[in-house]
Amino acid sequence: MGKFTIQTTLRALSIAYYLEALVLYIATIATVWAMTTNPIKALLTDSALVILTLGAAIWLTFAARAIIKGKRWSRSAGIFWQLIQLAIALGTFEASLLYGFAIAIPSLAVLFTLFTSAVVNATSESR
Repeated sequence: MGKFTIQTTLRALSIAYYLEALVLYIATIATVWAMTTNPIKALLTDSALVILTLGAAIWLTFAARAIIKGKRWSRSAGIFWQLIQLAIALGTFEASLLYGFAIAIPSLAVLFTLFTSAVVNATSESR
């Protein structure tokens, strides 16, 4: 039963990573769309944003696949990304409490799960 539970937990983490990557893919598409349909005001900045969001989305996609396999680096990637999202949430609280909590609560849930002993043990060995 313990193995079933950890596999379920790792799958849930993988789904969370995939959903976060999906948001980044959508942000990348939205930025490219805005660049092509509006007058260009900051080509360099917008181009850098596209590269960063696309790179982060691809990185999270690989991490989502690796967490199911118990790869150690995928846990570290998840912790790093959740901390980035929490920083974004803190900035968002000034504009909207609702949006801030919408970012912070899932990030805290994933972060908490990544630090559970079962997940740490499942991702401790390089497989």
